[in-house]
Amino acid sequence: MPGHFTFFTHQIDNGKALFDENESRHALQVLRYGVGSQIEFTDGKGFLYKGRITETSKKFFVAQADEVIEPANLSKLSLAVGIIKHTDRLEWMVEKCCELGVESLILMQTENTVKARVSIERLERICISALKQSHGCRLPKLILEDFKTTVNRSAENRFICHCRAELQNKSAKPNDLKGETLVLIGPEGDFSVEEVKMAHELGFTDLALGNTVLRTETAAMAVAGAYNFGIL
Repeated sequence: MPGHFTFFTHQIDNGKALFDENESRHALQVLRYGVGSQIEFTDGKGFLYKGRITETSKKFFVAQADEVIEPANLSKLSLAVGIIKHTDRLEWMVEKCCELGVESLILMQTENTVKARVSIERLERICISALKQSHGCRLPKLILEDFKTTVNRSAENRFICHCRAELQNKSAKPNDLKGETLVLIGPEGDFSVEEVKMAHELGFTDLALGNTVLRTETAAMAVAGAYNFGIL
């Protein structure tokens, strides 16, 4: 039934959306939609569209938007995470960050990051799939950069998660996550002493996530979930 699926396209111009062969196959062959069928779709830029199919082909279909919806309280959370060397865990984290509405996901090269191949194109495909499944409307920005670049990014609220007890400074809790926020999460092996000191010197506040040591992807989910539930 219409509304149970969210379609995705990169091409929306003045309310007219062009969908590629993959989306066409799903809509026309699997779901048996045709001209006049009502659908929901997005281009991942923060808007949901409700409209109707106006043209079909074996390799594409076209829809016209009749209604544009801009959801309230879109996340302003940027997560900067040390690159995870295990591809399956990295991809799982990216998928869940998309479902939870994270605005930006920065994959950082830190002193303790193990070198690993990261395919932004593959991660973008995973995000698109997660966006459609969760009926979301915004793809997270996926960024690859080093720690020094990330730590100099500006945001209204800036936090760092680390496990170095000897370097604790003023501490925040997850319920302090709101508004435009940047959170740094270390890789396996944590941030180095020098990195934590640099973040503190630049005004980052420690963010406490409990008494246990969390894996990188678990910490990312804890932060994204806390932020998400705080703005609902």
